[in-house]
Amino acid sequence: MLVRYAAATVLLAGALALPTSTAAAAEISPLSARGCTGNPGSNGSKCIEVKGTRLHVDTVKTTLTKNHADNCGKATIQIGSWKKTSGNICEARSFSWGPLTVNRSFPDGTKACAWWSNYPDGKACVTIHD
Repeated sequence: MLVRYAAATVLLAGALALPTSTAAAAEISPLSARGCTGNPGSNGSKCIEVKGTRLHVDTVKTTLTKNHADNCGKATIQIGSWKKTSGNICEARSFSWGPLTVNRSFPDGTKACAWWSNYPDGKACVTIHD
């Protein structure tokens, strides 16, 4: 079975997040970055939202939106070596976990990614950038 993986990537640069890929949607706002991958009408849309300034991450949140009800799932968020996994989250169409307090600075170029166990084909990622 062939499985394709896709990831949205944006840079968190000073006060602005800059998209580095046009392959997936990304919403940009000052002092934060949001990256999404997938399609809510098919394999699920996974998103990560990072809030912070420059290399410092204050909070992080992930969501999964899909077209139909599915089994419970666990979310995982990883920023460099910082990693957290939720307990089971059981919702019909829109799963959400966070915001989680991170309150740490990371090296320039560190990736922040989120994925869901019940829709494992893809990660949503942003890159922290000074």
